[in-house]
Amino acid sequence: MSLYLGFFIVILLLTLNFAEESIVAPINAIAWAAGSFAYDSEEARAENVEAVRALNIHTGDEIENLYRAVLKTAGDIMRYIADAQKKAAAIAKMQEGLIITLADLVESRDQSTGDHVRKTAAYAEIIMKQMKKDGVYKDALTDEFVAEVVSAAPLHDVGKIHVSDTILNKPGRLNEEEFRQMKEHTIAGRDILSRVIEIAPDSGYLKEAQNLAAFHHERWDGSGYPFGLAGENIPLSARIMAVADVFDALVSSRSYKKGFPFEKAMQIIREGSGSHFDPQIAEAFLRAAEEVRRVSEAFGE
Repeated sequence: MSLYLGFFIVILLLTLNFAEESIVAPINAIAWAAGSFAYDSEEARAENVEAVRALNIHTGDEIENLYRAVLKTAGDIMRYIADAQKKAAAIAKMQEGLIITLADLVESRDQSTGDHVRKTAAYAEIIMKQMKKDGVYKDALTDEFVAEVVSAAPLHDVGKIHVSDTILNKPGRLNEEEFRQMKEHTIAGRDILSRVIEIAPDSGYLKEAQNLAAFHHERWDGSGYPFGLAGENIPLSARIMAVADVFDALVSSRSYKKGFPFEKAMQIIREGSGSHFDPQIAEAFLRAAEEVRRVSEAFGE
């Protein structure tokens, strides 16, 4: 009985060891490799597949079949993700091109604005990068928010499609009635983009485009239009665009005025801090003066 019991224990131990080496360990290795997958970059995805391949399981049974199935599935998933990301990038690029084209169509009716939509988008991006560097509104300035505002910026004047050419291209300052009609481009832009949002409700940048169109003429002290909002009641994106929009209007020539020199325009922005502009945003813009000058001169050329 003792010999039989001892023999049985040896067999049991050998069986358990075999199961550990041939079944438990390979399955745990596969589970660990699959559970540690990362999808945030192409390099990480490639490393995931290589980690599974490096297990190199050769048990000659169902475990090996499972391993090879997992390896194939991992490779297929990674290729699918890469392909989906390329297609998404292509769609985003096409969408960006359509936005710029639409903005250009609106802008082309105004013979004095030049590359206004591109310049203001560039200035808005400079402002947000400086704000992030300075830690201003850091909770709101996520990478997603910045990308959405930059994408939406060219649409901030889309409502001008409802303003007559006579008013847009008047070779002089507008009278009271003409200015009243010009101010309506903010509401018109909001309504246009509202209809677009109904068609594509999941496009986050369209919400910011609507904020930009409706509120970029509001002022920090509440004296702006169309609603007379003040302070942080004005959406952050619109407060950023207010600085970018006014600066470009200052340095650009119009049918009724010449553009101000760079230093004069910056001085006007400084003087408007706390009244026209959110002081923290105006300060960020002023701190990024050299980058602003570079973009201004590049478009001037």
